[in-house]
Amino acid sequence: MPQRIPALTRRPARLTIRPVSQVEPGGEPTLWRSLGERPWLECVPPGGQIPEGWVHLQGRLLRKSGSWAAFAHAETAGDSDAVATFELPVSFKGTINELLLLPEGVTRLFLEPMQGPGEFELGEFTLKPVGTVERYRRMYKRILAMYYKHPRRRRKMAGLHSRTVLGNLTDAYGIAGRLRCHTPSLPYDRWLASFDQLTDRDIAAISRDISRLRRPPRFVILLPRGDRDDPARRATMDSLARQLYPHYEVVSPDAWRSDGHPDTWFVLATPGMLLRPHALYWIARAARDNRRWRLIYADHDFLDHDGQRCDPVFKPDWSPELLRSTNYIGHAAAIRGDVLKSMDRPADAEWDIHGLLLRAGELIPRYAVGHVHAPLFHLPRTCLEHGGTAGNPAQVAAHLARSGVRAKVEPTRRGHCRIRYALPEKPPLVSIIIPTRDGLPVLRTCVESVLEKTAYRAFEIRIVDNQSREPETLDYFAALRGHPRVRVMPYPHPFNFSAINNHAAWNCDGTVLCLLNNDTEVIAPDWLEEMLGHLVQPGVGVVGAKLYYTDGRVQHAGDVVGPGGCANHLHPCIAGDDPGYCDRAILAQDLSAVTAACMLTWKDVYTRLGGFDAMHLPVAFNDVDYCLRVRQAGMRVIWTPYAELYHHESYSRGSDTASPERQAQARAEVKFMRSRWKRVMRHDPFYNPNLNYARPDFTLNVAPLVDKPWMR
Repeated sequence: MPQRIPALTRRPARLTIRPVSQVEPGGEPTLWRSLGERPWLECVPPGGQIPEGWVHLQGRLLRKSGSWAAFAHAETAGDSDAVATFELPVSFKGTINELLLLPEGVTRLFLEPMQGPGEFELGEFTLKPVGTVERYRRMYKRILAMYYKHPRRRRKMAGLHSRTVLGNLTDAYGIAGRLRCHTPSLPYDRWLASFDQLTDRDIAAISRDISRLRRPPRFVILLPRGDRDDPARRATMDSLARQLYPHYEVVSPDAWRSDGHPDTWFVLATPGMLLRPHALYWIARAARDNRRWRLIYADHDFLDHDGQRCDPVFKPDWSPELLRSTNYIGHAAAIRGDVLKSMDRPADAEWDIHGLLLRAGELIPRYAVGHVHAPLFHLPRTCLEHGGTAGNPAQVAAHLARSGVRAKVEPTRRGHCRIRYALPEKPPLVSIIIPTRDGLPVLRTCVESVLEKTAYRAFEIRIVDNQSREPETLDYFAALRGHPRVRVMPYPHPFNFSAINNHAAWNCDGTVLCLLNNDTEVIAPDWLEEMLGHLVQPGVGVVGAKLYYTDGRVQHAGDVVGPGGCANHLHPCIAGDDPGYCDRAILAQDLSAVTAACMLTWKDVYTRLGGFDAMHLPVAFNDVDYCLRVRQAGMRVIWTPYAELYHHESYSRGSDTASPERQAQARAEVKFMRSRWKRVMRHDPFYNPNLNYARPDFTLNVAPLVDKPWMR
């Protein structure tokens, strides 16, 4: 393509940023506010002339909320509808450093910094044309950097092969950008085209692998009887006929007879459900590779009214609490014959899939549940619209009764289940530990909200004073002296969040500890009852709460380990009533970690594990590290959305970038966490590897590290 390079634009030209639609200045020079789903700003070069052909766009974009996707749009002369759109990868530090091929006749250039309401910062943006030599240099530099940074397997999954570099340098450059930066969300159809296609080579490899299986597992597909001409049932049968794995039979649920053989697996199908051609093979291979597994489930998606795949459900690994809240597994599961035989058969010979999975969970240990991280099952859209994958309160209540758990089960407005666990007859004393250094406005709000709004009354408050100096704070402490529930404990040492909490924990009277930040405020009066109800369940070691910013957006809905670089909050900044990905922002569930801004744990567990790590993690990640040690000790970490508080984040300790010393401390803590928990960070069991690991936003992964058995 011919390229105009006016002499005055051979050097980077600073762009003037002007609001176009759904955006306004945020009150500070670099701050902007998005007012809608598609905020646009125009980028105007000096003189208004935009070069055609290859250009280098450089700038800085930091988003405080909303979608992380960013785009550039180029409009051509005479046709405002003729707009070329470019994905803009943004680095973790907010840098945009991208080569764009602008079309001939380009007249205007626009920036779409995010999608949805929120705030963002813009630094200086520049634009300059580049020639062939500079373009090649920049492209190869990025590609080589990704070759050195990412392991071969990840590059291969992303599509960055040597043949890609040699055959299509522009495509290789784009792939390298997606590996390097925050990139626009990958649409599901593009994700399927990249990572879920079966080639002739794949099919041949699968066939060879099947022929090598010794004692291949046998599948019994339980499909309800129906009219043979029923389109839904016929579609299911057709998908079974296309299976690459031959060792299966289809029977009606009222005719099944389990011989209890561990090499027989049962799949409860529903009319209209389709299976990928390699679905039974992949489950069979998983069963053969993991002999202890007795329940195996896969991911699934839905079929729209045109039969196209949509709405993928990339699930966490085994989460008993989430299964009580909703049937997150759906019909995409296989149960081993000996497990099914040990269940009581319903009198009407009909199985409810949620009840079946709950029964299986009662009979087998958690290590016996396997998860295939691939969308192998497709459910009709009507199944989603009619609540076919939601919870069954009656089945959950029966499950709890069989398990000897005293609780009430309530249906929610979205078809899930809320469980209110009963507390012990003798309520345990909860010691609420609140560290502080001055900060009287937030501290007073926190303490008074706990005292006035908490329905559960068996608690004491221990305020840990870390060298407060302000007269108003000291007067407040004096006024609290003699309060029957409150005691101020001095900690006259340098700030160390871990040591402060440990000091208080060793010197309080409760059998349960509640670690609570001084910048929190109780919303729901039953917050402590809700958390305690989960904690008293067998095997639970930690419980976390749902925290909101002052404006009502979600600040914390549990933590994930690995995605984003170390440990990060799930569902940050979504609206308070937003259900989140697969409704997980409104469902109780097992997680890897929760924040100590509001955390409940047993004192004896905390003591036995040595509390927080005051040596290596004095400021950050001490709560995550503790939760991971709790799980390592065989206990569970639960997050509940029904314990609700406000949280003004990091009010006391400030920003991790406040000083060079704090920055160095933050880097040291991240390094320690990555070293200690390397294995968990490769795969958090409650965050699917098909989801984005650059940031934990539940978008699709541009390089999913999923082990495909026929490629070993």
